Amino acid sequence: MVEQAAPFKLLTTFSGMVYRQPLFVTDKLEVNSYHIRFLDKQGEQLDDDAPVPEFLKQLPYILPELGGRQDTLLSVPESWRQALYQNNESHPSLILDLNGGSYPTETKHLFSFARDTDNIQGDDQVNTLLIDMQKLSIDDITGHLSVWRQNHQVLCATNVNGHEQYQFCKRHGLDLLEGQFYTLPVADNNQGIPLSAKVLMTLLIKLQDPDVDAEDLAMTINKDLSLSYKLLRLINSAFFGLPREVGSIKQAIVMLGHKKIKTWASLLSLSAIDNKPNELRILSMTRAKMCELLSNYYKGTPENYFAAGLFSTLDALLDKPLADILPQLPLSAELNDALLHHSGPIGQALSDVLNYEKGDWQALSHSKLPIEVISSSYFGDLLNDEDGDWQALNVSPLPIEVIARSYLNAINWAKELNSQLTD
Repeated sequence: MVEQAAPFKLLTTFSGMVYRQPLFVTDKLEVNSYHIRFLDKQGEQLDDDAPVPEFLKQLPYILPELGGRQDTLLSVPESWRQALYQNNESHPSLILDLNGGSYPTETKHLFSFARDTDNIQGDDQVNTLLIDMQKLSIDDITGHLSVWRQNHQVLCATNVNGHEQYQFCKRHGLDLLEGQFYTLPVADNNQGIPLSAKVLMTLLIKLQDPDVDAEDLAMTINKDLSLSYKLLRLINSAFFGLPREVGSIKQAIVMLGHKKIKTWASLLSLSAIDNKPNELRILSMTRAKMCELLSNYYKGTPENYFAAGLFSTLDALLDKPLADILPQLPLSAELNDALLHHSGPIGQALSDVLNYEKGDWQALSHSKLPIEVISSSYFGDLLNDEDGDWQALNVSPLPIEVIARSYLNAINWAKELNSQLTD
């Protein structure tokens, strides 16, 4: 894989948490930009006088590494905003979330600004208004929409965490959306699985067959010309950085191994679903990589952790509950239980990933145990306690620094992979 740029490595030394969510154009469900928040270790806003980190000078180089684009809504403390003002460089695609603060009028030509509905100040006409769907009722929103539209160029709904909320925003012409709605299946009891999804499931069943040998695996992949072409193209790209070119799927299996080829073929198969936002496919990649990175601490086969993250989005991709989809796939009991019940070490890693993704910082409360015992005796001790269920703790045993760093590396990895798949 291509090495990460130095500015991004500098970002991974940040002592708090970085949290990224896509901002969708409402009527197209295409990503317009990303909202990036910098938080402390408890998931709270940083104090307004928080020290300015060294990486802030590298922000123009870091933001594309976080999202593949410069357009960003940035939530940072007052001290960081002041440092950006004093930098005196033009950032026309950077929107600063004021968090209730004010801004110097002389910076208007350098930045755009956003604030939420709790902090509107008189005739304040900041460019972007953030409308929190968790804080405001539907009646409150509809009652204020016309006034908000007069005073602000962009209306952005945040915490859009259900499809009904998404439909409301779409009906009322809100410009941008942020939330978890796109990660959930669309509930429709009358909706059958489309033909493309059936073909995908047939392929995934073959790819996940534990008894398939190398010859049959190569034959299965080669039957899908698009899949075999994409797989060879990816394997021969700079992303993999192999010492010599791979000329066939059979050769790829010999070089990379049976499990890795099954994993990558499954990923490419899922990425071919074209009736969902591309961001959902990026999310699949991010979850998969983050689970794999956490396998270093939880122990186990990295490919199984990767597969758990990858298949965790099947419900949203196919608009069916995982409980209806997974019985059709020949997955191991360990992987099946991890996906359905978040049980076992793989399930805990997946919970870590999902909790960070949702910003559920309370669920990520962690013990102070050193990392070295987490992957060895720690799980055994918990499994041998009276309850016999270490997951009853409902917290991650990993330090938040480990999870936060894995998150950053995973979204950067997924960004690089997506660029290879879309070129």
